[in-house]
Amino acid sequence: MLIASLLLLAPVPIVVSAPPAPVSASQDANLEAKIKAAGADIAKLLELAKSCAKDSDARKVYRAVIALDASHEEARKALGHQLYDGKWFESLTELTKYKREEAARMKEKGLARFKELWVPESELPFHAMGWVKDANGKWASPHVLAREKEDAERKAAGFVFRADDNSWVAPSDVEHWTALRWKCGEEWVELAQANEFHSKLENAWELVGEHFTVISTCDWAGADAARWYAEKSYPELVRIFGLAPARRPEFVVLASLDQYNAAAGGTRPLLPDAEGYSSLHGAYFADLAFDMSTPPAQFFGCGVSFWDRKDEKLRGWGPYWLRWAAAQSFVDAIDPSWGFIGEVNQAGVIGTSTAGFWAEKRIPRWLRYGAASYVERYMKDPEAAADANPWGLREFAFGQLQRTGGLRKLDEVFAFALDLTKLESSARLYHEAGLVVSFLLDGAPGDQPLAAAHDAFRNALKAGDAKAISASVATLQKELSSRDSALRKFAGLQ
Repeated sequence: MLIASLLLLAPVPIVVSAPPAPVSASQDANLEAKIKAAGADIAKLLELAKSCAKDSDARKVYRAVIALDASHEEARKALGHQLYDGKWFESLTELTKYKREEAARMKEKGLARFKELWVPESELPFHAMGWVKDANGKWASPHVLAREKEDAERKAAGFVFRADDNSWVAPSDVEHWTALRWKCGEEWVELAQANEFHSKLENAWELVGEHFTVISTCDWAGADAARWYAEKSYPELVRIFGLAPARRPEFVVLASLDQYNAAAGGTRPLLPDAEGYSSLHGAYFADLAFDMSTPPAQFFGCGVSFWDRKDEKLRGWGPYWLRWAAAQSFVDAIDPSWGFIGEVNQAGVIGTSTAGFWAEKRIPRWLRYGAASYVERYMKDPEAAADANPWGLREFAFGQLQRTGGLRKLDEVFAFALDLTKLESSARLYHEAGLVVSFLLDGAPGDQPLAAAHDAFRNALKAGDAKAISASVATLQKELSSRDSALRKFAGLQ
């Protein structure tokens, strides 16, 4: 059948090239005589090689050169040899084999290659990100060190730090501060003008709290309230994970849904959401937010929410969503993806996929998102009056789950497979993960095995031991699964 098929094809003319002219014995002998005449004079041999009309003749002469001087660079390069680790390799296969064996030897020593250096594997991401060690021997971004140097110089010059807009006020401008004016660009203005100036994301307010920095296009009062709400969530996040970030996490609160949508995925998104999950909730994590303008690239991934304080229907949701956003920034600060950020730095481009970013995480997504959901709607109500029920938020959350489908199988919660073709189910998955965290923290106070599993996870996370973290997560999930019935009873889902 194959032959029959081939016969049906139109005939194709065959062009046969003329065979190469054979090398005569006299030509070859003549080249050998010239090489012999040059003897050990490398300069003459190089001159001879360059005069050869045929590449094969030139290569023969260059081989004669390296027979005299094995490290002769010009001859080696002319032969296509590769210099690596102080050695010349005659083929790519030979070089690849050497590198593979070398990497295996170095890995046993805990080393990895970065450009021409062998560095500790734990330090490889920092080299790739372009970070440097500070005066205390700790890794830091050059951009952060530059800002810290500027701050130190301002402080020495008598400037005063103002947390309410993350600025340094010159001694000569303190009178403006005391008069409650705000510096916008080069001009000191009243609050109404400052609110207008900071209503655009590129000029957003920055308010520094004890544990968080909020970046907001809301009016100053709204940004200040966001700072307060975020601070209330901080102790609960430490309770969940057992450690605090080394730096103050930043999160964003935008003033409207339009700003939120534009920031996440507009024509020129400033805080891109690679996976499109901004459509599931009133908050998301900006996993593709990089500043590539000045190397090394800076990662600005953070939780993003919106709080439309002018919309009667949306206004009440703002405090919930911003706590969710703050929690996302908190968790990313204790579980960073340095390897992914280093790869972006090395490539010099951002790309569109964050699969590597999420694959690097040690905290599972269900627990990361569950923590965000917990501080959003399951923790004690920070605004509850002294004589009011402090668990009103949790009861509201339980009620929503009861009305919208309850709790799916715990294995499905732990898998945490968000699906943008199933918006309602995926949005509910956030809150189901929050319920699991709520039970872990508050639903079984006398359960020692569950508490021990939680402690083991927190201790492993604090130690930074990836294998121990993975094992402790598996144990924690197993303990929670064995309490499926108690968990559902806790939420009134039975």
